[in-house]
Amino acid sequence: MQFVEAFEHLGYHVEAPRQDWSAENDDGVCISLWKKEVGTRDGLMWMNTVVHADPIENWGTKSGNTKRIRHLRRALEEFGGRVDVVIVSGEPGESYGTAQPWVAKDGRADTYWEITEFDGDTGHFEVVLVRQVRTAPTSQD
Repeated sequence: MQFVEAFEHLGYHVEAPRQDWSAENDDGVCISLWKKEVGTRDGLMWMNTVVHADPIENWGTKSGNTKRIRHLRRALEEFGGRVDVVIVSGEPGESYGTAQPWVAKDGRADTYWEITEFDGDTGHFEVVLVRQVRTAPTSQD
């Protein structure tokens, strides 16, 4: 799937496909993550720009970061930090390659992505895949 198509699959419109790394709609925020920059922690996927991304000097002043800062702030303020995600297979700064929307199905239904760290000045952030804890229903006497 192509970059814009992956966002559209999740219900988002990318305004400037060659510059934007995120998008928003009335119901949420969607960010792109580079597959090569995603790690695992406690058996679940996570990404922290301080740990995984290229040095901020390579991306900190780009328009995609400015827009993503605004989108991440909105996700934290309006959606409890939850975001939709598109995983991009390409090479940062070169090509998006292919893109896959993260869809909570086929074994993923109990997971969601959440922003756990955010620096609104630089754009550094951390996002983790969270497994929802389901509680068993209790019987009422």
